[in-house]
Amino acid sequence: MKTTLLFFGLAAFVAVAEGSELNRDSVFDSVDGFVTAFKAFQPAGTKGKSASLFTIPEMGEENRGKPIAAPAIESCELIWSDDKSAFLFATANPPTVATDSRIGVLFLLVHQRDGWRIADLLRFTATGKDAGVSAKLTAFAGSGYQFGSEGFAPVVTVNESHGGRGYAYETCASYKFADAKPKRFELE
Repeated sequence: MKTTLLFFGLAAFVAVAEGSELNRDSVFDSVDGFVTAFKAFQPAGTKGKSASLFTIPEMGEENRGKPIAAPAIESCELIWSDDKSAFLFATANPPTVATDSRIGVLFLLVHQRDGWRIADLLRFTATGKDAGVSAKLTAFAGSGYQFGSEGFAPVVTVNESHGGRGYAYETCASYKFADAKPKRFELE
């Protein structure tokens, strides 16, 4: 009887774990809880919106256009947070054959009554021998000032490195948040 109960309990746990999709409806107890869940996320083993974020089409002649999902999340790093919101950046490396590919996703989390949720996100891709995506905090507040207060929005700059083998280039853009959405920070 104990073996039967243990089996059904384990089967129920596996069904819940495999059926859980990380999405905008997911609620996390903390920002660290989000980081832990996302680091454990395996896009190639799931279907859904979160898995599609870390999927890119194959560019080679063979299988051209075939969606290739990253087997795992390479990193999920906190860039900035306060008690109401947080910027995080997750990266993955889909195993494309024709050329290297990198995907980065900038997440804006907000704290609501029941916990932390994804408010919005932006997806970035880079391809080529020297492909890379990264993000860093590029605004700094002096002593006595605090990010998130009026006029002191955190600014995150995302960098994409493309190409190689004779032609490489980098692009970047900076973002702050307004109305619970990342907003591109334009030059004035």
